[in-house]
Amino acid sequence: MKHAKQKFNLVLSLITAFLLLPALVLAQDSNVVEKGSFEALKTPIILVVALVVAIGLLFLIEKLIPRKVRPVFSIVFLLASVFFGYKIYMSIMAPVKFKQIKTERYANVIDNLKDIRDSQLAHKTITGDYAKDFSALERFIDTAQYAIVEKRDTSYIVFDKVYKIDKLQEEVIIDTLSFKPVRDSLFKGTDRYKKMKYVPHAKNDKETFKMKVGSLIINGYTAPVFKVSVDKDIILHDLNKDLLRQEQRIVSVDEVDGKEIFVGSLEKVSDSGNWPTSYEIEDKK
Repeated sequence: MKHAKQKFNLVLSLITAFLLLPALVLAQDSNVVEKGSFEALKTPIILVVALVVAIGLLFLIEKLIPRKVRPVFSIVFLLASVFFGYKIYMSIMAPVKFKQIKTERYANVIDNLKDIRDSQLAHKTITGDYAKDFSALERFIDTAQYAIVEKRDTSYIVFDKVYKIDKLQEEVIIDTLSFKPVRDSLFKGTDRYKKMKYVPHAKNDKETFKMKVGSLIINGYTAPVFKVSVDKDIILHDLNKDLLRQEQRIVSVDEVDGKEIFVGSLEKVSDSGNWPTSYEIEDKK
């Protein structure tokens, strides 16, 4: 009978270890925590301590609890081990799911920001300035056209009567051959430009990006600038609030820094976004 009890306790110990081992493995996954960080060390230490305590409690049950009620305590302990093992596992999986969802949503948002940026650059190329709002930008895409031109070099030699030498007179003639709609050039005949102002995954499906335009004086030249942005909490509104607060404070070359995703700037001449190059690479695949 004594050997049977010892075997039973050993089985409980192995079950507890089996429940905690996946969490220990996940804690070392670079997709969960950064390698070498305090979090990467803290989580396995907690799990190992929990495992030691669990095994210790099993043996205390064997030594201190009356024999008649030991099976009850063992079953209760087993259920508690299952429950807390599941909780630990899910607490470690939460950042994994958060990152997966975040990356997918950010990619959709960045695709729209790229369309808006390309449209604004086309507007500036043709009109010399940026569109002030999305209505003006959409009207521009609907009606504007690029001029298809051809440059011809008509340089010729002339005699300089002052210096008594032949000089090259350079002239370039620009011929307009045809026109191509901006809509076809940027969007290949699709109408996705009519939806690019809406923020993907927002709680309100009519939520729009914030767009501002302005100008800067640089070396005596007035340069138009623009910025289009959206707060991260609008995109990740239904996810874990603690993880969202961590995301808003993040500073990394491999992540989207700060509380918002944006393209352009009102403080300098720029049409770049604050997302990492990984989103550009994924877009080209």
